[in-house]
Amino acid sequence: MSSHTAGELAERTGGRLVGDDSRPVDSLQTVDKAGPTALTFVGDAKWAKAWTDSRAGTVIVNEDVELPERSGEFTEIRVKNADHAMIVVLDLFQETAAMPAVGIHETAVIDASASISADASIGPHCQIGAGCRIASGVVLRNSVTLKEDVEIGEGTLIDSSSVLHDGTRVGRGCILHSNSVIGADGFGYRPSPEGDRLVKIPHLGNVEIDDDVEIGAGTCIDRGKFGATRIGQGTKIDNLCQIGHNCVIGRMCVICGMVGIAGSTEVGDGTRIGGGSGISDHLKIGKGVSIGAGSGLMNDIPDGETWYGVPAGERSRVLREYAAVRKLPEWSKRIKSLLSGRETT
Repeated sequence: MSSHTAGELAERTGGRLVGDDSRPVDSLQTVDKAGPTALTFVGDAKWAKAWTDSRAGTVIVNEDVELPERSGEFTEIRVKNADHAMIVVLDLFQETAAMPAVGIHETAVIDASASISADASIGPHCQIGAGCRIASGVVLRNSVTLKEDVEIGEGTLIDSSSVLHDGTRVGRGCILHSNSVIGADGFGYRPSPEGDRLVKIPHLGNVEIDDDVEIGAGTCIDRGKFGATRIGQGTKIDNLCQIGHNCVIGRMCVICGMVGIAGSTEVGDGTRIGGGSGISDHLKIGKGVSIGAGSGLMNDIPDGETWYGVPAGERSRVLREYAAVRKLPEWSKRIKSLLSGRETT
């Protein structure tokens, strides 16, 4: 990591500095692990309790949090929201980290018809197929494969060993983490007329990813059967997710790890899907919906509702059902007593 001063970080975060503004900061750590040249963050009373034993030299802390006494000198940066300040600091350290060299690595294999901006970075062992178009500031880490007619927008980063299939479109400022697979065939089969085998359904569509989308490591997004599978602007998808063919995911959605969404399901803007959830095909999920972790969804959801469970239902109703189930052993005893004539009132 690069090195900064407490004063510089206070200026960047808009915080109020208390202490030595020249104190060096060369790393970021949690309260319990930070050393004298590290910066840490205290956003609530829980982490404030650990401050007594901390050795951190600099701390960004919420204005409404009181730090307990501790030995050793340190510098405080008081802010309205330590989480927001942390994002600013992380961006700063990321900006000053070493970036890949501009240009094309000698081991890359590139079709003569591909168009690549002069300031893109193409890493070792990348393969770029016919008709691909790579815009300014794009970074392809090592062993990335772009098949034919793939388009990558300005400033997008595609990490190691990712594969983008024919016709994929990726917007500006996106991040595709390692081993993501975009545009593989959808999962579609029908029994043969003879009933002796499964016949594969061809998928001739593509995947279109809008600007500022992030896709986690190992996530797969299938191409449309015909037409496109679409991911809306600003949506963030975690690791090991599966998005089926012809799904339409709206803007600013958050999809946590190991979610599976079957084909042709539509997800409205601003929806949040908890980790490990499974969503059936051809559903319509409204805007601003929340789906609890581990849910199994088989029905459409109106705008703004919170659903949970297997099978998933509206949260308040499901919780009442769970509460009733917990009482079954007690009710069972009473019913047995009643049937045996020993019920007491």
